[in-house]
Amino acid sequence: MAELFESLCIRVPKVYDWVRRQVVLPQIFTNDTSLFEEEALKDLGHDVEVEIVLTDSEGHPVDPSDEDALDNVIELVPHGGRRPKKIVLPDGEVVVLHEVKLSISGFYRVKLIELNGHHKHDEVESSVIPWKIHQTFYLCAPEGTEPVVHLESFEGTDGSLRLSDCHLQQLSFDLMLCLSVQIEKDVKVEVEGSFCYPRPEIISTSSCSPIEYPPQCDAIFPGRPHHDDFDGDDVESGFNHHEFD
Repeated sequence: MAELFESLCIRVPKVYDWVRRQVVLPQIFTNDTSLFEEEALKDLGHDVEVEIVLTDSEGHPVDPSDEDALDNVIELVPHGGRRPKKIVLPDGEVVVLHEVKLSISGFYRVKLIELNGHHKHDEVESSVIPWKIHQTFYLCAPEGTEPVVHLESFEGTDGSLRLSDCHLQQLSFDLMLCLSVQIEKDVKVEVEGSFCYPRPEIISTSSCSPIEYPPQCDAIFPGRPHHDDFDGDDVESGFNHHEFD
């Protein structure tokens, strides 16, 4: 028997534009006594590896894919709103995008790992270190949309460490970030579909009451646009259309 489909109105985030960017953030600390406990550095050996650990503000490790991997994302909007900018595409077509300036911040710790493992402190962790970057993107970002930023990867590379007794002389490395930036707005969309139901458990231990969805008012909703109410400004045009002028 064919499944019965009906018109459903759902609210979803519409993605207007989406880019990914790798950002390199050099870090260097010279004669900094606040990063590590001196006693721990004194007992650390000479064959040491530098590892960078993404954390929250309290210093707890977080995965880049976690929702709280980034501490803060702030859009720096100039007076008058996002500035439009004409962009020439590789095929010669000209489109108008918007300048989106973002301040993105988070935290990390530096972990020093003794590779020989013969000393009292095989691993030494730093205090929590804040990081912040400012990036400018040119995106399809009409008024009413919001930037949504995710951190896809975060790692430290090219670590270099110089110690003298129990003092940190110099620590340097690069933070490598992969950012996913989307421009979104919640919209209501009509689709043809049917409601989802759970499958029965293979080994059933209990029986819950059945799921019941409230009935729809099919006679009046979803509605259809009337030509008398049509306003061209309400139509969401595509990436290259003139709504961005």
